[in-house]
Amino acid sequence: MDFQTSLHIDGLTDIGNIRLNNEDAWWAGQLGGGDVFMEAGAEPLHPTTPGAPVLLLVSDGVGGANAGEVASRLAINLIAGELGREPGALQEPASACETIRAVLCTANAAITAKAAESGFEGMGATLSLLCFAGEGAACWGQAGDSRIYVCRQGWLRQISRDQSPVGRMRQRGEITEAEARRHPLRNQIDQSLGDPVATFQPDVGVEKLRPGDVYLVCSDGLSDGLWDHEIRRILTAVRRPAEVRPAVHELVASAKQTSGRDNITAVIALVEGPPFADAAPAGLI
Repeated sequence: MDFQTSLHIDGLTDIGNIRLNNEDAWWAGQLGGGDVFMEAGAEPLHPTTPGAPVLLLVSDGVGGANAGEVASRLAINLIAGELGREPGALQEPASACETIRAVLCTANAAITAKAAESGFEGMGATLSLLCFAGEGAACWGQAGDSRIYVCRQGWLRQISRDQSPVGRMRQRGEITEAEARRHPLRNQIDQSLGDPVATFQPDVGVEKLRPGDVYLVCSDGLSDGLWDHEIRRILTAVRRPAEVRPAVHELVASAKQTSGRDNITAVIALVEGPPFADAAPAGLI
């Protein structure tokens, strides 16, 4: 980044109320520096930029398939490792997007190869990635229906696009949030790491940072358990570093209480600084 700012990051995963194992995985850290990987009780991270890029990752083993937890952890480890080898390519948004796209394709190939081995047939994973890089921007990558949100001045916006039939219908305004939750195709996705049939086409994009922004990367166990207005309420309350961890715990606990049908993972990053006083950008809810 070309300006001085601080990020305050914490994350949490929970098995939920029904699943026998946790197929979610998450990673957060400054490439080449401190990191956290699914460590219960680990201290929050407070990286300061400019400096090495900061990476947030959430992966969800697809739909209870064989060895979904293997796929999600493989995705996390491979992506964090590959991006850590070329942090310079992440400093400028255009090159960062291309680097992220290439690394996601590498991870897809690795999981597809692993899924061809005996005992791992059918495994796959979704992946949401947020990278705080250069020029006051965050670059993101997406495969599947895990999600990336930003909450700015009390307004919530989903940055990532669900790669699913129902997700596209909602993005086009054809169905409401309530209708999406009841739709018979709500559990279908058409992009994931390791899918042997679909052509792999990850989404990538760039998000301009603003001081006071609160970013959330989460698995669908959280977004299916909480309405958007509930996510907005919890994230709006995050204004200081000490409020990041309580918000992570509230998100996960609330989703577990209201649903808990799936594993639940949330990673939050607060961009420290005074909030701007202008109107909420179009498209925020």
